[in-house]
Amino acid sequence: QGHPLAQTTVVYDRSGAVIAQLHGATNRFVVPSSKIPQAMKDATVATEDRRFYEHHGVDFVGVARALVADLLAGHLVQGGSTITEQYVKNAYLGNETGFVRKIREAVLAWELESRWSKDQILTAYLNTVYYGSGAYGVQAAAQTYFHRNIWQLTLPQCALLAGLPRSPVGYSPIFDPTDALQRRDLVLSLMASQGYVSASQAAAAS
Repeated sequence: QGHPLAQTTVVYDRSGAVIAQLHGATNRFVVPSSKIPQAMKDATVATEDRRFYEHHGVDFVGVARALVADLLAGHLVQGGSTITEQYVKNAYLGNETGFVRKIREAVLAWELESRWSKDQILTAYLNTVYYGSGAYGVQAAAQTYFHRNIWQLTLPQCALLAGLPRSPVGYSPIFDPTDALQRRDLVLSLMASQGYVSASQAAAAS
């Protein structure tokens, strides 16, 4: 029996043990905010959008920096996208590319921030972002890489997952464990520098 919002069906035996998970092209479970550890939320914000709680969907400082780099290169070379913009792109814009898509992304992100709370946006992002190995969303990623539910993950495990969206293959613990650990430690360092964990907590997790 699958969750009505999930893209994955779970098959149980008579005792309630999971014996199979069946999914199509997308392996995804939708989980509520209350099931996602604060460490997972903090690690994601620290890594993907450090000004997430300050901007209104569009980080103009990041946009300006990315725009300069894009103009100098003559094409898109930097993202500069906020978590809100990334969610909009994943959920609504699909495979659109180019400068027009960036403008639409910013407009939709601005509108979404007027309607949803920051936690709603972050939860939606965490339920849709791709973590590699066919896993979309934090619950599928937690099960894929750690064989646990997302709410059971530790700080270092959350940090490892938070480092994956930037390069799901390049930082995959399956395909490149060394780079995955280095990326995880960078995430922990970012969390410490932004005050989400103490330096000692980051060191212990590392």
